[in-house]
Amino acid sequence: MRFLLDEMFSPAAAALLRDEFGHDALHVGGVGLRSVDDAVVATLARSERRAMVTENVSDFAPESELVLVCVLKRTLPAGGAQARALAELLDRWAREHPHPYVGPHWPT
Repeated sequence: MRFLLDEMFSPAAAALLRDEFGHDALHVGGVGLRSVDDAVVATLARSERRAMVTENVSDFAPESELVLVCVLKRTLPAGGAQARALAELLDRWAREHPHPYVGPHWPT
């Protein structure tokens, strides 16, 4: 699975997705998209066929042709365990949905 993680999540989660789970995962900060307009971020996700992982569902709701993976940080453990919990959640979701539909997804 190809992921693009939004800026509210730690870049460490993208690294774990790559290094431990074998996914092609990027963080917006790692590709020069920190603090840019959400439409620009969505354009990259669409062009590279990446699932956009965000907590800001309403910011990306107007975007079309985008696989949107919605994760609320409050559902993840706080502190240093958060990156691993997010990586494990996304890996499990990717295995369960190898060909996700365009639109919002709420992994549990």
